[in-house]
Amino acid sequence: MTLRKSLSNLKAVIMAGGKGTRISPFKPILDLCGYPMFYWVYKTLLNFTSEIYLAITSSSPLIFSDFKKIITEGKGYEFDVVSVVKMVGFPTLVVPSDTPFIPSEAILSLLSCEKSICSLVTKDGFVGISLWNGLDFKDYENVYFEGEILNVNTFNDYIKAKNLCKEIDYS
Repeated sequence: MTLRKSLSNLKAVIMAGGKGTRISPFKPILDLCGYPMFYWVYKTLLNFTSEIYLAITSSSPLIFSDFKKIITEGKGYEFDVVSVVKMVGFPTLVVPSDTPFIPSEAILSLLSCEKSICSLVTKDGFVGISLWNGLDFKDYENVYFEGEILNVNTFNDYIKAKNLCKEIDYS
């Protein structure tokens, strides 16, 4: 018997409630190719599930959006992730709002993991994308993805993402 439930039960959470100290507290809604940055993550996740939540704090600029929301305590990424996955159940895909152009192949490679907690890792290290099939912290696996995943943490990263807009398929 495998640990993971059917992917038809897959939920996704976009972590969009950070303090934005490196760029701006408005980072999830910064314009990227004509859409807010978090929208690109949302659009990718729609290929895998329709049950998508924004995890935000009560002071987030997304508080009045029409998207399904989970209000977090804002105690830090790791703490908030654990709180959120406990609320929505398993399996849950967790993705930060500042990874706008995630290749579908990266998500597919993560979905093949059957450990309790699976984290996506690239040549640059952890990107904050994870699959939670449970809460057994001892049953953990890093899933390596050979491609690049842009994580917009600095103004230079944002400029790089803006430059990618010329290459993006908007369909």
